Amino acid sequence: MSGKYLLDTNALIYAIDRKLKLPKGHYAVSVITKMELLSWPQLSQEDEQKLRATLSVLPVIELRQSVQESAIKIRRATSLKLPDSIISATAMVGGYVLVTNDEKLQNRHIGEAMGLDALTEMGTDF
Repeated sequence: MSGKYLLDTNALIYAIDRKLKLPKGHYAVSVITKMELLSWPQLSQEDEQKLRATLSVLPVIELRQSVQESAIKIRRATSLKLPDSIISATAMVGGYVLVTNDEKLQNRHIGEAMGLDALTEMGTDF
């Protein structure tokens, strides 16, 4: 593993709730993860503050042109939804290992087709 990890939306929630033990390393999130978390309609003020505090210490990776192009290719080649394609492309382009609990990304054929390293065993010690 590279020591650089991109947390998808569910992985970040699990980490905040301490349901996921993360390996030592450098962590970041996609701007898509930030938007998904903060736009949730039932988000309480307390949870929003907790999320914003967590996001303030993590690099948030914006949508560069190379990520956009990779996301387009991933979306065309797989059955992933656009947000998942963008998060996957962010990991791939940035050289991150994607930490996810997404069943579609756990499908090794999809991951291999994208050239994506992914940690998918949520809730376990790495």
